[in-house]
Amino acid sequence: MAAVQSKVTEELEPKARKSVFRYILSATMALEFGRGLQSGVFNNFVVEVLNITPAQLGFIQGIREVPGLLTAPLAVVSRFFSESVWAGLCLIATAAGLALHSVTFTFPMLVVATLVYSTGFHLFFPVQQSIVMKASRFEERATRMGQLNSGGAAASLASLAVVMLLTRSGAKVGYGWIHLGAAVSVLLGGLAVLTRRLPGGSKTHISVNFDRRYMSYYILTLLSGSRRHITMTFAGYLLVSVYNTPVGTMVLLTALSSVVAIVTRPIIGKVVDEWGEQRSLVLNYCLVILMFVGYAVFRNVLVLYVVFVLDHGLQGFDVAITTHLGRVAPKEVLSAAYAMGSTINHVTGVSVPMIGGYLWDITGPASVFLGGAAVAFLSLSYSMKLDRLERAATTR
Repeated sequence: MAAVQSKVTEELEPKARKSVFRYILSATMALEFGRGLQSGVFNNFVVEVLNITPAQLGFIQGIREVPGLLTAPLAVVSRFFSESVWAGLCLIATAAGLALHSVTFTFPMLVVATLVYSTGFHLFFPVQQSIVMKASRFEERATRMGQLNSGGAAASLASLAVVMLLTRSGAKVGYGWIHLGAAVSVLLGGLAVLTRRLPGGSKTHISVNFDRRYMSYYILTLLSGSRRHITMTFAGYLLVSVYNTPVGTMVLLTALSSVVAIVTRPIIGKVVDEWGEQRSLVLNYCLVILMFVGYAVFRNVLVLYVVFVLDHGLQGFDVAITTHLGRVAPKEVLSAAYAMGSTINHVTGVSVPMIGGYLWDITGPASVFLGGAAVAFLSLSYSMKLDRLERAATTR
């Protein structure tokens, strides 16, 4: 199967591969810039404009993950389009959701806008990964994914700078205009990718199929989602609720995290290409275990700030999970497998925050992060046999 993979990627000339990567990178950066604008004003928008309650906020965050759970079933529609057209349509849907935010003045309208917005970008990411895998030489796939993630982080940082500039300059720019700006950014990315054709590409054929041959990818994706949702939900909350970190400091930490991501993602991609997925993930999960233990035991807030920033750098190692699937799956099923992986990843989007919140209320924050260390240990144990699993999968 590995030989088939190599033959497929070599079908593209070097110039064509670079062209495909440039347009998917541009589309990704346009998306992340728009998402950054939306997330930068979201909390203020829902409080100042909609005056929503904490319970309503929790509901919105929950339904935001629903399209992720439905990625595989919804992606069946993509069989009628080429991958580039499908990617463009997903971004246009994302832009429509952002535009709806500009005319949202009630909670029900926010629910609709959130669902449209979330559905668009959740459906985009699996096909984005598939395009990059197909348009990259086998030995440079992780490097390309690292460059893609770095570009996205740079765009997100730029959008954060725009939000900070607008809020501190005293400019009277309403939330509606910011959401429209975000929509325009994503729309331009969608139109750009919509008008391009992946050389040698055909219509995607995504079916809802849990393929046991790719169980290693599914398991790693599930564990990675658990780790991500623990830190995404509780790391910042720990700094604010326990250590009273002010909003200005949190914005600065977020900006520093983006800088770290910009610098480290290409480096991590090269490491994965040179070391292979198993060694890279083993190193990653050893560091993640230490990170979670640090959250649980350290009481010095400055040390926790460092842990918070480094955490975002370590998330770049998830590219090894993406390229692992590229090793064991033929190119014609990549979109389907990535879509199923996205669905599995989001299973933890609802369960982990609920379980973690319950543990926090009963036993305190340390138990949540020690639970994260346990998840990382399971990931480490499974990653240590990844080479054997890859050999078994490619010889079937």
